[in-house]
Amino acid sequence: MPLSKRNILIVDEEKSQLETLKKMLHPMHDKWTIHPAESSEEALELLEIQPFDIVIADFNINGFPDGTLLTEIKKSQPGAIRFIYSNRKDADNSMEYAMLAHQFISKPCSSDELISAIKRSLTLKNIFLNEKVSKAITSIDELPSMPDLYIKLEKELKSEEASIHKIGKLISEDLGMTVGILKLVNSSFFGLYANISSPEKAVSLLGIDTIKGLVLGMHLFESNKNSSIDFSIDELGKHCQYTGLIARMIAKAEGGDNDISENAFLAGFLHDIGKLILASSFPCEYTEILNNVRSENIPIKDVEKEIFGFTHAEVGAYLLALWGFDESVVEAVYCHHDLSQSKEKGFTPAVAVHVANTFEHELHLRNEEYAPHVLNADWLEQNGFSEKLIHWLELCAEQVEESNGS
Repeated sequence: MPLSKRNILIVDEEKSQLETLKKMLHPMHDKWTIHPAESSEEALELLEIQPFDIVIADFNINGFPDGTLLTEIKKSQPGAIRFIYSNRKDADNSMEYAMLAHQFISKPCSSDELISAIKRSLTLKNIFLNEKVSKAITSIDELPSMPDLYIKLEKELKSEEASIHKIGKLISEDLGMTVGILKLVNSSFFGLYANISSPEKAVSLLGIDTIKGLVLGMHLFESNKNSSIDFSIDELGKHCQYTGLIARMIAKAEGGDNDISENAFLAGFLHDIGKLILASSFPCEYTEILNNVRSENIPIKDVEKEIFGFTHAEVGAYLLALWGFDESVVEAVYCHHDLSQSKEKGFTPAVAVHVANTFEHELHLRNEEYAPHVLNADWLEQNGFSEKLIHWLELCAEQVEESNGS
């Protein structure tokens, strides 16, 4: 029995733009049904007739200025993923954009970019449509901003003259970021077995997605150092770095290709950014959470769930999805405490990060008063990974010892 087609509503008052969007999405005509609307009235009429998986709307529609059509869409069809398709300047206020839509697509974009964004959003629908997390994100006074360097890298990648040399040059202009990246990739733990002396070389070996993730992660840790957070940002940063490195090592031990290995590293490096967001945005509540964790020896995710109704894993995954990260990275962050939430049963970055997170806490005891992280033993056994755990742990312990001695 064939799968039913996805319904996609596109709304734009410019007929030529509407036709352009239809042509851009035509390669998926056998899987997606495109419903065009030239006005807000027509869009609302279509929304009353049938449910949509995706709604793509221009930011400014007559009768619904400044994106408020998307607010109406959210009310009438909360199960639809909402896209803003507009000029970049319309999304300068990331908070306003996040309150209205799940994704932003900048005009102009290529057919491949648009199709890829829609596919990724459909894959991550359960994350995007988590209403509790969505409300928490939109209640934050100021979402973490993308670092200027990250935005410059994105712009350079879209240039017809993009090159590793130019990307390396952009990174080298930020001295602090350059030092941080080179220090990390030259650690014995990273396992490159060659001295990396320039950002250009780092980009060529690791790939731009990994570099962008490092830029974002380092920016988030650095920008929160002066926040009134009731735990050590430095220690959390070290935990995330080691978790990423261990996840990468496990992926390589499993024979994972470069994409799996680097996505495992990236997800491990970013897996706890939800803690930064929650602790800096809701300091009183998070202090209460940490006090309960320390006094009652309860896993932090359980106390977060009790007080907020969601966990730092869900918040981190939501933001990474919002920022357009690869779905395997988003899922690994989402599942880093609970692999039963994973859609895949084979080896993925999610498996590597879940195991790496537990191993890192065992190999570097940072908070004795915290409850131990427990592996999803049943899930790992059911999917054939139990017998590999000892080998993975031995590899990681050996590398940690070498790293500490270097």
